[in-house]
Amino acid sequence: MKRILYIFLAAVLALPAVADDVQVPSKRKRTGIKDHTVGILRAATVGMEFRLKAGIALGGTTPLPIPLNIQEIRGFDPRVNMSIEAEFVQDFNGPIGFSTGLRLETKGMNTDARVANYSMRMVDGGQEVSGVWWGMVRTQVSNNYLTLPVLFLWKPSPRWDLKVGPYGSFVMGRQFSGSVYDGYLREGSPVGEKIEFKDGASAPYDFSDEISRWDWGVQLAADWRAFPHLLVGLDLTWGLKDMFKKDFETIAFNMYPVYLRLNFGYAF
Repeated sequence: MKRILYIFLAAVLALPAVADDVQVPSKRKRTGIKDHTVGILRAATVGMEFRLKAGIALGGTTPLPIPLNIQEIRGFDPRVNMSIEAEFVQDFNGPIGFSTGLRLETKGMNTDARVANYSMRMVDGGQEVSGVWWGMVRTQVSNNYLTLPVLFLWKPSPRWDLKVGPYGSFVMGRQFSGSVYDGYLREGSPVGEKIEFKDGASAPYDFSDEISRWDWGVQLAADWRAFPHLLVGLDLTWGLKDMFKKDFETIAFNMYPVYLRLNFGYAF
């Protein structure tokens, strides 16, 4: 992912130099932020624009609302989640239009929480045990998505694009794992045999294979054209589908990815 991002950024940084070599008409209007390069003029005649974007997202995968089983969040690391995107924008002879494209993105976080009466399946001494857990749970989430947004677009001014609409994602890489410590497990049920973990003892768990390959939700976005070719924007993606498969029952509540992303883009 990082190698792809470095190549993408290098290409974006080289584009302004290429644009400077394009011959443009000497007479041009200085109003607004219009750019009279040949490529922009050609696209503007039919209301089309192609954009390349790189972004950094912060957020988390969370139950909504937070259940009573999760008593306290002791630690939260949102990580730095990178994305690259190719976006196509079409205007319909006015302030409205639509936007679509493809986005390669990572959504991840690390958490440390104290829970009670929390359904859990873990590995203890080489054997899998399950039941109800009281104590600390450490979780690492890192999923790679290929995302297709389909957004309604409104331009309140030449510099601003406001967008809203659904997105769908295919999950290419999956991780939801961690460990439990400083607590005890009631095996099978809340009144089952007690298995304690103390004095630094822990047990790992891994639910990565239980993550669904598909995700969908809603996206809210705003892009600001800082310069004729360069854009800065914010995207909020809110998952509406439980990240786990339907037949996965260990975690008793739904988990949804909610992320806010800062974008930097180049418009052709």
